[in-house]
Amino acid sequence: GQAGAAGQVGDAPRGWPHEHAVIVDAGQLEEAARALAALPGSVLVSAAGVSVVGAFEGVATGREARIKAAEHRLNRARDTQETAAQAVHDCEEAVAEAQRRLDGAKAGVQLEELQARLAELIKALEEQAPAVAEAERQAAALDFRARTRDMEIERLEGRRQRHEAERTQAAAQEAKVAAEREALRLDALRADWGGTIETAREWIHALPEEERPRSAEEWWRVAERLADQALRDTFPEEEPEIPEELAFLLNERGGSAAREQATFAAVCGALASYLRAQEEYEKHQRRQIESQITTRQRDLSAATKGAEEAAQSTAVHRAALTAAIRARLTRVAEEFEKLDTDYGGYGATLEFPVPPAPADPEQRWQWRVTPKWRRGEGQGFVPYNRRANTALMDEKAVKLVCAAAIASSGGGHLCLVLDELGRNLGKEHRREAVALFRRIGETYGITVIGALQDDMEPYAIDACGQYIKLRRSSDAMPYNEPPIIIGHDQHAERVRALASYVDRGIPTPA
Repeated sequence: GQAGAAGQVGDAPRGWPHEHAVIVDAGQLEEAARALAALPGSVLVSAAGVSVVGAFEGVATGREARIKAAEHRLNRARDTQETAAQAVHDCEEAVAEAQRRLDGAKAGVQLEELQARLAELIKALEEQAPAVAEAERQAAALDFRARTRDMEIERLEGRRQRHEAERTQAAAQEAKVAAEREALRLDALRADWGGTIETAREWIHALPEEERPRSAEEWWRVAERLADQALRDTFPEEEPEIPEELAFLLNERGGSAAREQATFAAVCGALASYLRAQEEYEKHQRRQIESQITTRQRDLSAATKGAEEAAQSTAVHRAALTAAIRARLTRVAEEFEKLDTDYGGYGATLEFPVPPAPADPEQRWQWRVTPKWRRGEGQGFVPYNRRANTALMDEKAVKLVCAAAIASSGGGHLCLVLDELGRNLGKEHRREAVALFRRIGETYGITVIGALQDDMEPYAIDACGQYIKLRRSSDAMPYNEPPIIIGHDQHAERVRALASYVDRGIPTPA
């Protein structure tokens, strides 16, 4: 080990404190430590596996050494102080624990004493409980009797006070009634009544409860108010005609209350007489009105029955008319479809929902018919008012007119008049329209008369049976020039047979 250590000295840094350092391999660390154990000073770094044995790791003398020595002493003193403080703390905790144990022991002794005292008190209480309960029962009974006596005293006292108040009120009422009886002059009132006291009592008992306590003055005011109301109801302001007797009494009663009371009976009698006469007159008027009502009700019943029959007849007629209109429009739609498909179209129809019947018979029962056609193969129907080519619309209009004429023929002779024929039609459409009209005329025996412009002449002159051309040289001439008439007939023999008849009467030119 020493040889190995000496072999390593040359590589170590020179200078104190490293001049006595020994560097060994980690595997020889324990052996080097045992060999150098007698030398002073050592350094051991376990984490790095380094151990220095012998010499010193720092300067052993000087200011730095003294400071380090003082720091070592200070650290040892602090460690000693902390150890002493921990010992003091442990002693204090031990003293506190002993104090708690002492307090617990004292509390245990006191608890035993209190439990013994409590047992004695419970025993004494159990011995005194029956006597206490009996005393409480007696006290409650005495208290109940005392409260019952006080309540009875209060009730009797209130009853006595109420009786005294009722007696005082009865005495006051007696005095008041006596004064009222004296003020009413019952003897004079009995004489005015003209009947017995029993009849007056019965009349008063028959009155409503709120009218019984009224005084004579109040009854007079009520009677006066009712009389005035009766006069106003009988003779309103818009009818100032009053009988002379009643008008005289009304003039006499004004001025004072005494005169009003004196003439009250006469006014009531005159008013009653007038009302009886008016009642007879109104009964007669009512009988006449009832007779007129009966007659008018009978007439109303007859008119109602006639109106019901007319309504039923109208409903039947309207149903038949609806069926006829639907049948005719259906036939027109079928002919419209047939003509459109035969002449280059894709199909056409008519939409005609049945309108509801009007509530008033005089109102118009308007049907709305909408022509529709297809613009392409397999497409849906488009209404006429959808934006489209004007020539196409005129073409469909021509076909619709022809369809209506065909559907309306019914085997009779018809005449179809057309104005402005071919106005918006193209060249090909004009030829088709003229051919269509010719076919309709020949097939269904319909005479077609069409007014057209000069530009339609090449198309119409070959298709019609007779062509009349009206001429006028200028707008200033009031009359047309002699017309040009051109006739066409495919039966030449008939034309030649009629030639002599047509030429008859026409002068032969020189």
